Amino acid sequence: MAAAVISSLSKSFGQIPPSAIPPMLDCILTSTAVSSSSLFSSILDDLPDLIESGNRDGKLDSDRRNSIASMIGALCHLLTKANIGREELQSFLWKGFIPLMKMGHDFDQELLNQIADSFFDVVQSIHAWEVLEENLVPFSLRSIGLSAGIIQNGDLQGTGLDRSSLFYVSSDLIEKLIENLHVGKDCKLFISGYFPLPLSCHVLSITLDAALRNFQAAPLTGSVSEKLSSVKSFTANLLWNLCNVTERLLLQGSESRSCTIGFLLPVIFKAFVSQSSFEISVHREIHIMSRNLFFMRVWKCCRKLFSLGSLERRDAYRILSLYLSYFSCGGTFQNANMSDGAEEFDIRSEKDLWNEIKRGLVDEEGLVRKQSLHILKTLLCMDSGNQHHSDISEKKAQGKHSVPHGVTKRELWAYKEAKSLGVGKICNAVDSGMNSQQQWEAFVLLFEMLEELMRKA
Repeated sequence: MAAAVISSLSKSFGQIPPSAIPPMLDCILTSTAVSSSSLFSSILDDLPDLIESGNRDGKLDSDRRNSIASMIGALCHLLTKANIGREELQSFLWKGFIPLMKMGHDFDQELLNQIADSFFDVVQSIHAWEVLEENLVPFSLRSIGLSAGIIQNGDLQGTGLDRSSLFYVSSDLIEKLIENLHVGKDCKLFISGYFPLPLSCHVLSITLDAALRNFQAAPLTGSVSEKLSSVKSFTANLLWNLCNVTERLLLQGSESRSCTIGFLLPVIFKAFVSQSSFEISVHREIHIMSRNLFFMRVWKCCRKLFSLGSLERRDAYRILSLYLSYFSCGGTFQNANMSDGAEEFDIRSEKDLWNEIKRGLVDEEGLVRKQSLHILKTLLCMDSGNQHHSDISEKKAQGKHSVPHGVTKRELWAYKEAKSLGVGKICNAVDSGMNSQQQWEAFVLLFEMLEELMRKA
């Protein structure tokens, strides 16, 4: 009877909406002798054939898509049952989640996101973050290393110090690849089983985002201290890995930078918004990854990118704009916790930044000019406090002169135009000197005026 129930259920998945799956499964488990573990195993065994048929045809029709969605709903519901544990979750990860992520990336982005949401809900529900840390994370990091050309196909584990690299995997993980993803034992065939670069970055970003949500929502009570510690450790370790991966990818090719800017940097910055520093244990040594320390490294990458071609410069401006979009509010870049030993870092004190902004404002490409102007305006909107720009001298009032000393007719005209246009912080340019921020604000308004005139010309 159990076999008949399971066979009938498998055939009906395409006709049953995902929302009806959980109550139907509960009814089957209550009214029959079928166990949740046997039901789970049977459904999971049917899933690879469905995935293979979709890959073979190169598309997902509506019936096949509905079947996959319903099967995933069934598997995720069964994973929350008391007698199903981490071993079943690991099997689902390799036989279901990873192949479906690849299929969704190729054919159906909406399905990919739906499967990911269901999967991470289960991980959160049963507090199985270590399954991701031991399987999904190293698999995805390895995929990045191969896709970005950081490691070679045949270089599976590395030797010596290379064993501690982010991109190397254990022999156990290789065996799981061979067993579950049907890749050959020949090293050169391994790349076929891995994620493409955009998918690797996407999966790692949504994994960290899910862990952050769970960590932030966890109540601080003694009964959940162990579970909280687990997700906290997972979050910190994954953040550490993604920060180090980001450094490598930013100096790779255009696709690597695009994936980093589009997927990894937003979730990393989101993590540092919630908490300015994280403690990580790496090879039994305690390290601190702070927002200051990370952005100091990112800024070094930007400086290198600025010295290269136009594509690299545009990406550097995108990185700076993204950072400022997360951390310009409140006007301070200092960490609350400086126990990492990193010096305080304020991007506004970097002379190279202002030089690059000035270069960008007169660049022949309109996009670069817009990026530079956006960064400049963001910086000016921040609390200036005790900020000083080393390449802009502060003009002080030199008594009550009708015109400040050293001001040309063109500069005086600029001051008057800016004032007439309503620059809020600019006082009477004839009666008082202008500090550097006021000069930049005047410049921004005049720059926008000239840009508008050029568009109309």
